[in-house]
Amino acid sequence: MQFQQVIGQREVKQRLISSVKDNRVSHAQLFLGPEGSGNLAMAMAYVQYLVCEKRGDADSCGTCSSCIKMNKLVHPDVTFSYPVAPKDKISKPKSSDFVEEWRKVVIANPYFNFNDWVKFLDIENKQGLIREEECSDIIRRLNLKSFEGGYKIIIMWLPEKLFYAAAPKLLKIIEEPPDKTVFILVAENHEQIISTIISRTQLIKINRIDDQEMLESLVNKHQLQREAAKKIVHRADGNYREALLLLDHDPEEEDDAKLFLDWMRNCHKPNVPGISEFSESMTKVGREKQKMFLQTALHITRECLMMNYADQSMVRFEGTELESFRKFAPFVNKSNAEQFLEELNKAHFHLERNANTKILFTDLSFKMNRLLHLK
Repeated sequence: MQFQQVIGQREVKQRLISSVKDNRVSHAQLFLGPEGSGNLAMAMAYVQYLVCEKRGDADSCGTCSSCIKMNKLVHPDVTFSYPVAPKDKISKPKSSDFVEEWRKVVIANPYFNFNDWVKFLDIENKQGLIREEECSDIIRRLNLKSFEGGYKIIIMWLPEKLFYAAAPKLLKIIEEPPDKTVFILVAENHEQIISTIISRTQLIKINRIDDQEMLESLVNKHQLQREAAKKIVHRADGNYREALLLLDHDPEEEDDAKLFLDWMRNCHKPNVPGISEFSESMTKVGREKQKMFLQTALHITRECLMMNYADQSMVRFEGTELESFRKFAPFVNKSNAEQFLEELNKAHFHLERNANTKILFTDLSFKMNRLLHLK
């Protein structure tokens, strides 16, 4: 991937290019940005610039053998690490066991998220993690000699998923790597990364994509009319993955929004049979879908607060969805908003630690009942 294929982020691109030209390449870097910002795409463009044999002033050439290999994700000196889970006969999985799947997903859309990845792997009922076996394999890979005489590079996607007991294995090699080794972490959530790893990296902050830059991308790449593109840009809020979903109209997200409203109605009454049915239904979907539902709930809650207390031009609901949530918005107010968000975040936290789904959603429902009646 070349820098020109990464949407926006001009200042970051220039800073990365300058670091290579000035021979100031840090051995451990953290590309930190929210979902859909292009942090993985930026990391890959940067690595391609590093290994390019004929790099220019503003980008890699795109035509040398190293660039061609990078475009296919088969460069022998550039490897990837990412969350995986046991599947079929693979009881102790490593990234290398799923490399073909990884290439398909990344080449198709480098702005994908964790949920897309586990859905593609069909491991939604399991916890995708970077485990001890993977860390040992990373150390083995980085201690090998460079095939082409240049940098040895590892790109770790979502170090937030690094299993806490496995992390100590990597600390020494991140702090004191072999010569010409570059360790790149691509993360979305700073708070979930182990602090001892953060302290050993140079931060490269990737911001949400600028609205105008996303607009130009949608118009030029997808041949959208500007008015239609503006609506998508407004709703996507700097998240290019979200923009692509809106472009294709993802029904799953719409279903989650409707499910949230139905759930809130049951919580408000409270409708005990309805709450029980909802909690039971949540046990039948994968763990990652449960977490995505809670993320949708958090997003809706924040939007409702914007509707109540902020400039209405900042609200990203539209059409019938706007009308539906306008009726719900008064139930999220100054008296309960902080607790509302706290309970949803706590539920997400406990789901990540394999809490019993039915108990968790039943308990959360009755907490929501109490909060919805606060004025």
